[in-house]
Amino acid sequence: MNSGESYLQQEVDWIENSGEMPEVAFYEALYCLTEEEGPKLTLTLSDIKRLEDAAINRFKTIILRDLKFANRRLSIFRGLKRAIINYNRLKKYQKRKNRIDPGQEKMIGRFLLEYIRRECEEISDGRDYRTINCTREELEQFADELGVNIAPEHNDICFEHIPLTFDEVYRATLLSEKQDYPYKFIYDRGNYCEIVIFNKKKQKFYISLKVFCEKEDSDGKNMRLKTDAVYRSLSKSIPPWEIS
Repeated sequence: MNSGESYLQQEVDWIENSGEMPEVAFYEALYCLTEEEGPKLTLTLSDIKRLEDAAINRFKTIILRDLKFANRRLSIFRGLKRAIINYNRLKKYQKRKNRIDPGQEKMIGRFLLEYIRRECEEISDGRDYRTINCTREELEQFADELGVNIAPEHNDICFEHIPLTFDEVYRATLLSEKQDYPYKFIYDRGNYCEIVIFNKKKQKFYISLKVFCEKEDSDGKNMRLKTDAVYRSLSKSIPPWEIS
């Protein structure tokens, strides 16, 4: 591999592992490779296509990240609303670059339907909040663009409970899955409520769930509804000792 190819591959790898703005990463890589501060390469159309491919791959990675139901327990999770935003960004980027991927809608659609199927299963099993943080209209439009059909009864189930933010979903999922912390408790902190879990040694788990009172929620009703929904959904007991 010559030095020019090595520089190009480094930028391809960097784009594919970049953050939430793959298009920005593409233009930064282009600048780095061709301008005076970098190796000053003369890129061919094939080279530029490789950089574009890397940006497209990164878009798909972060879209699918937020459509994988199991990722709710990971701090990288950003929820369906972000998946929809990134899908729209991907489509705009592909249009500007005159790129077409005829199989991507089918692939993303499969992930969306699986997410909804598992969401409905958990709600039907007794979970009192929803992890879908977009509106019903946004979800329906997303499904339509992907060419998939959401069963009406699934749509109804998905939106029958109060939504959580993606960070609240991550924390609620993590708390619910910690089987070695069998006790739960709510602290009323005034402008927010905090749900904590304890193990049998009376030790708190190092992550808690804080539900804040937003400006539009002046009386704290939405905060309390969220807190109660998560608390009731945790299959844990009240501690058998006094909590201060």
